Amino acid sequence: MPGMAEEAGMKRVGGGHNQAPSVKICGVAGLEMAREIVGAGPDCIGFVFAPSRRRVSPADVRGWLARLEEEGAKLPLTVGVFARPRREDVDAVLTEAPLDAVQLIAGHDPDLPAWLKGRHKVQVWLTVPIAGAEPGGNRMAEGEAMLRRMRHSIDAILLDTHDPSQGGGSGRTFDWTVIPGYRSLAEELGLPLYAAGGLSPDNVGRLLAGGRLDGVDVSSGVETEGVKDIRKVTAFIERVRAYGTDTDEENGGGAA
Repeated sequence: MPGMAEEAGMKRVGGGHNQAPSVKICGVAGLEMAREIVGAGPDCIGFVFAPSRRRVSPADVRGWLARLEEEGAKLPLTVGVFARPRREDVDAVLTEAPLDAVQLIAGHDPDLPAWLKGRHKVQVWLTVPIAGAEPGGNRMAEGEAMLRRMRHSIDAILLDTHDPSQGGGSGRTFDWTVIPGYRSLAEELGLPLYAAGGLSPDNVGRLLAGGRLDGVDVSSGVETEGVKDIRKVTAFIERVRAYGTDTDEENGGGAA
């Protein structure tokens, strides 16, 4: 995918003031699954390279994407999801799989985003884990300092529920009242703001009604018995695209 990769290091993604937020479907783990999800029309798809039951190999991802291109599919932006990787591991994945972006946990290696951008034309999305027990007045201090330091080497901010083992990817919602503070910071830094963590077709409308986001990221919330359910994927995408008219009161976690 030369054209996509060449542009990936420069383009911003995510909804703006006058458009629906972007949708990222994460945890794609097979050719047929990828084919169905791409057909549903998300803006981004994610492949997990961190320890997970959804973990895939770069060789498989390369093959799936090549096959979809052969079939004439219009590929969305492709994101490789890592937790706290060694530099050489991310470098090896990007050398083999033609990804447009990598998603990293904040605070692991502050110089890794700049190092990656020096070697690959790739976006870097930084996941900021939100821990629920932090006092409201101080919960942003550490994250804000880190994001300001890394502002020139990252392309998007992703808020996710803190998980002690991996930092994110827990499948649980966080306290959504922190979002406005990060929204203001993201606007100041000129970066799109995404949210993940426990989202589903049932609660994403309420999340979006509570404050403007540039995009949302979902994995387990569009699965049935641990497998991506294309009906749920489609429902999630439709709900996000129509979020301004959503009146669903069911939340399923979090706070608006």
